Amino acid sequence: MRQNSSKGEISHETAYYPPGGDKVMESRKRPLLGVLLISGSYCVGVGALIVAMFSNHEQVGALIANVHGVPALAGFPILILTCMVGALVAIGLYKMTSWGYWIALIYALYLLVVPPLLVGKDASLFANLTWPLTMAVYLILRRKRYFGTLQST
Repeated sequence: MRQNSSKGEISHETAYYPPGGDKVMESRKRPLLGVLLISGSYCVGVGALIVAMFSNHEQVGALIANVHGVPALAGFPILILTCMVGALVAIGLYKMTSWGYWIALIYALYLLVVPPLLVGKDASLFANLTWPLTMAVYLILRRKRYFGTLQST
């Protein structure tokens, strides 16, 4: 803030905050490349599911419900829930929040448990273990980035 010496008015046009002053920005953690890839893939997946909701929601909803271990009749609600969880995972991981880390890890662990239980129904569900396993291992290895200091890992 500047004070106009001739009239005694304060101008709010150019506020100056010295280093170490009141308006010091917090240093924000930058996401790692792996986190960006995971977050980006969830964004693409959510986008694909949204397109599927308007084009072929019965078939896609039944498939997503089957992969998540629920009856195909609950396809459309599971499709919407999967979109919401995917969006939360993408946003939370990109912003490097602890809640994003936990949602992503819990969702990956859920996908690691359910498909092996359903292998008797459909053998192709076993192939769906690679993504959640890779994601869970990566997140566990990089957990200090979410809960620790800003030191690089």
